Amino acid sequence: MYKIKFKDLILVSNKKRISSNYKTIFFFYGMGNSSNDFNFLIKKLDKKYQLLIPELPGHNNDKFNSKFSLINYANSIVLLILRNNLYNLFFFSHSVGGIIPILIAKRIKQKKKIKKFFNYEGNLTEYDTDTITKKTLSYDIEEFDEKFNKLIKICKQSNQSAIRLWSDSLNKTSSEAFYYLSKDTVMLSKKSILLQFFRIFFRRKLYMFGSNSLLNLPESFFGSERLILKNTGHFAFYDDNTKFLSIFLKLIYNCK
Repeated sequence: MYKIKFKDLILVSNKKRISSNYKTIFFFYGMGNSSNDFNFLIKKLDKKYQLLIPELPGHNNDKFNSKFSLINYANSIVLLILRNNLYNLFFFSHSVGGIIPILIAKRIKQKKKIKKFFNYEGNLTEYDTDTITKKTLSYDIEEFDEKFNKLIKICKQSNQSAIRLWSDSLNKTSSEAFYYLSKDTVMLSKKSILLQFFRIFFRRKLYMFGSNSLLNLPESFFGSERLILKNTGHFAFYDDNTKFLSIFLKLIYNCK
């Protein structure tokens, strides 16, 4: 496992240097996670693939700059893609991370560069912000640190193992980063613009969700095929990382 720096980005990869000689997988994790949660993917991936996991600012004990925005973050990734002439791109995203490939694609506008977009319960609509992000913004930033610590404590005491594991990554996340990412997420999710772009722009896409998440939406809603991950919810990689690894590798390797 290697740590790569590019401009204001920190990326974790299975390769020492970024190269256009490999098929490139960008893995965008959700808010409150960290690259460490996905070490098991890095260790098992075939050598002909290059896995890049950009660290979200303020996550995994990284410092957070309040000038950060998801748009600027995505623009830095676009620059990395163009500078390194990367193509044959796979986007794999989870939760709030699902916004990032859409922001990237809006800048690149070259469909041939993007091989497929695997979206695991990625944020696409205002409905997706109802659980945590809107609630976060109901507090002032000055009082949120206390609320965030309370959230970590509640998660740590949860009867769900996945939520308890999430609390470990939350504990390495800046409350300020969590707050401002929530603000960007709510702002970008208005008016179903993300969903419309997901449906229209990405020719090859797959929407994934856990059977326990109870997302009772028709298949046509996403404009793509769907994959239901059985006996799991929003954090399949916590519930059973062996099963998640198997699904991840199968999806990537079988994509022609």
